[in-house]
Amino acid sequence: MENNRLILLEGLPGTGKSTNSYFLSIQLARNGSPVKWFHEVARPHPVLFFSEAGLTFGEYEAFLAAHPHAAPVLNRTAVLRKGSVGIDLLALEWDHLAEIGLKTLEALQKYDVWSFPLARYTEFALEKWARFTEKALEHEDEIYLFDSSVLQYQIYTYLLKNAPYWELERFVLKLMDIVKPLNPSLLYFYRENPGDTIDFLEALRGRQFMESIWERDKANPYYRDKPAGAEGHRRFLLDYALIARQLFDTVDCRKMSIEISGQDWDTYEDGILSFFGLKRISGPDALPPEGVYRNESLGREIGIRGRVMTDPDGTERLLTPKSAGEFYVQCLPVVLHFQGENELIISGGQICERWTTSGMRFLRI
Repeated sequence: MENNRLILLEGLPGTGKSTNSYFLSIQLARNGSPVKWFHEVARPHPVLFFSEAGLTFGEYEAFLAAHPHAAPVLNRTAVLRKGSVGIDLLALEWDHLAEIGLKTLEALQKYDVWSFPLARYTEFALEKWARFTEKALEHEDEIYLFDSSVLQYQIYTYLLKNAPYWELERFVLKLMDIVKPLNPSLLYFYRENPGDTIDFLEALRGRQFMESIWERDKANPYYRDKPAGAEGHRRFLLDYALIARQLFDTVDCRKMSIEISGQDWDTYEDGILSFFGLKRISGPDALPPEGVYRNESLGREIGIRGRVMTDPDGTERLLTPKSAGEFYVQCLPVVLHFQGENELIISGGQICERWTTSGMRFLRI
């Protein structure tokens, strides 16, 4: 592994980042390397911002003074960095709304980092990357695996605001300088013709998906002179692909690009394993207890049939055995632990869906 403590997987949506993050995280673990995979929408995310309020210390003190009843909850849940405070807005909404009240939550939502102007976002983001690096260096053996964090998220942030390329490049180079002590490696997945990837994405997720992303982002400066709807988002993705390639070529770290037009995933996986000096190791031959498992507090169910899990939203996901009673969930940093025949407990990295919360307990019905 050449002491690679940070692995970054990047590429257009639909190029296999989550699939290969899943594969690589399992193979790292089977090769004896402690690994933490943070999905692109993990929360709380150590370097990105999803439903997170960001405040300076002065703003935080003023907010507590204006909302003193919420101080016990906020002081218990806020993350303090060197010059800023991060607050998980979804955690407050899900777990503490009765304590802080809707008006307090709405007041905090005005500090959502996603809505920050670029200068303020840049300051908060670099500080968050610095805190992650500092904490990661305290755990000498652990490997951290991020998808869509150093290119995709940052390109979206800068491109939607029509920022010039040089501003984005300067930011990414500062970011990479911060994580340099972790000896990062970068894997970049692409198709030679970016239009093929966009066609694949639209076929996979539907034109309505393309329309919905445009609808979400259409108020941003990028779309002022672009076509409406799915065609506008296609233009965005084409620009994204060009910028991502430039950034990949510019970034100074150990890196590997993988052209995936042939869809020869066994060969791609072999190349990734060779790049990191890993052996392909098979897991145990195990099956989970079948049935439907329910969490009453959420009112949600998980179905298990063979090695297929149906999640609470109806999506079917393959299960990969970790041990006789533990199973990785396809393309998610989530592990199912079966306690006997009737109990299922979730562990791993939480994503922006409540059923993935670590420690969540489901009972067979």
